[in-house]
Amino acid sequence: MKIVCLVKQVPRADSIEFDQETKQLRREGVPLLLNPFDAAAVTQAAALDGAEVIAMTMGPPQAAEALRTCLALGAQRCIHLSDRVFAVADTLGTSRTLALAIQKEGDVDLVLCGRKTTDSETWQVPPETAAFLGWPHLTSVTAIEVVAGRLRATRETDDGYETWELETPALLSLAYGRDADGTADGRIDVWEAHDLVGEVHEYDKRFGQTGSPTRVLAVRDVTPPRGGERFTDLASAAARVRELAAERTPDPSSWEKPERLGEQPSPKRYDCWTLVELAGGRPTRHSFELLGKGRELAGKLGGDNVGLVLGAELDGVAAELARRGADRVVLAEDDRLAGFHPHVWSAALRSLVETMRPHVLLIPATANGRDLGPRIAGELQLGMTGDCVGLGIDRAGRLIQTKPAYGGNIVSVIMGSTTPQLATVRARMFEPLEPREVEPTVERVELGELPAATTKLVDRTDASARDLDQAAVVVCIGSELPPEDIARARALAESAGAAVGATRAVCERGDVPRNRQLGLLGRPVAPRLLVTVGVPGDFEELTGFVKAGVIAAVNHGEAPMLAAADVGAVIHWEAAVPALAGVL
Repeated sequence: MKIVCLVKQVPRADSIEFDQETKQLRREGVPLLLNPFDAAAVTQAAALDGAEVIAMTMGPPQAAEALRTCLALGAQRCIHLSDRVFAVADTLGTSRTLALAIQKEGDVDLVLCGRKTTDSETWQVPPETAAFLGWPHLTSVTAIEVVAGRLRATRETDDGYETWELETPALLSLAYGRDADGTADGRIDVWEAHDLVGEVHEYDKRFGQTGSPTRVLAVRDVTPPRGGERFTDLASAAARVRELAAERTPDPSSWEKPERLGEQPSPKRYDCWTLVELAGGRPTRHSFELLGKGRELAGKLGGDNVGLVLGAELDGVAAELARRGADRVVLAEDDRLAGFHPHVWSAALRSLVETMRPHVLLIPATANGRDLGPRIAGELQLGMTGDCVGLGIDRAGRLIQTKPAYGGNIVSVIMGSTTPQLATVRARMFEPLEPREVEPTVERVELGELPAATTKLVDRTDASARDLDQAAVVVCIGSELPPEDIARARALAESAGAAVGATRAVCERGDVPRNRQLGLLGRPVAPRLLVTVGVPGDFEELTGFVKAGVIAAVNHGEAPMLAAADVGAVIHWEAAVPALAGVL
């Protein structure tokens, strides 16, 4: 089996600083390393019996150092895509170039990579590369094996774990990262643009900035101020948390649409669409959040706020969406969409986007949303921004998207040049609308022929972690809490109505399920209140809850986490957890 591992050299995220004078990132002297998710991909590939492992990267000359780390991890040879015309590519431009290189290599059975990089956190390149190749793909894979000549991969979702069988060639992205250091010598082939396509023009739209439909308008430091106040009295700590939470109440979404931006009058009306995700047959809070923001965006565009639903047995869904702000509800109700299937659902969504041409399409940044959005963007060659934390509209009707980088304290402001304009959006960035009794306006659409599935679901394990995106309070359990106390701490938090996650060390130990891992190598959360218990407070852990409204830390007096929180409680956890988690 020939396996190509797509890898990237990234700056060490905890070494990035923002220059307040130039409004630019300071990159000089920042250590560079192999993206941890890609290091896991190379390690996984090398562990498969009889595999020929080739590491491939696109980057400047110094990126060869990351390839030498891949050789130390078990890659047999490497390909370095290095050419000036590749520079300043966005995810679409990057994916196109990687796909061309994979095709040039030829006879590839499997492409492995990490689900994201720690510098840009787009989650887009794996599905977009698969789209250019025309291959099936799975994202957030936790285990791989070869059974009777077929791939079997287990995928982590917001609802648990799914095991799929795939025909090759295929592309898989891995859910978790690992640390890697050391280098080894070996074969590194350098390919330039002309090696991939022959003749290259000065402004070749297949590569680099000219082949990229999105551009960065600005970079900003949005590090939230945290007071680091310390308390040894539980009542005083709880009162301070309650006071801060009241001061930081999220801005509500409004039923009243703002006036349209731009020249008036105009014959064109532009709609804002939200892809609505269902859980247990009902729309998720995450979807309601995007519908709430969608009313504002639709007003500025002068159009309708539209909810798009794919699935089977959709009775009652349209009425719920109308009550939460949808002017129109488009239902694609089809028995073939009874359960999420990446190949079938992406084909259905692509068909709807092509025929109905929404001006803006917002997609929840969930496991399935991060799978679908980039795949559609790749197949239709549309610009897309992943994991947005802010959205706006300019006077020309373009979607202004704010996304996190380097753990979340730095954000990039991005605009695309293609339409439809696509974005995946993180949970709890906006508030749902207060429900109103509104009669739904429903449009039912028929799906035509959909492709035969080349992947087969063979097993599913329920282990939902959706409460981490829904709950107003999240408790994060850290490695300084003894393993024998974790079950008790979790029970106390959940009895107070909080959702529970944990740091990487706790999840890797098996004390809390891996799909509840918070941090740079796990998932982000943004509750109104985040309570940490026994969390040391290193950079990787802190990035998991940058967007939390208030942070309260329970730990011993020397823990760095206390200084990184709003409220530090030097109080025994067994009393502190229910008291702090229950203040809202």
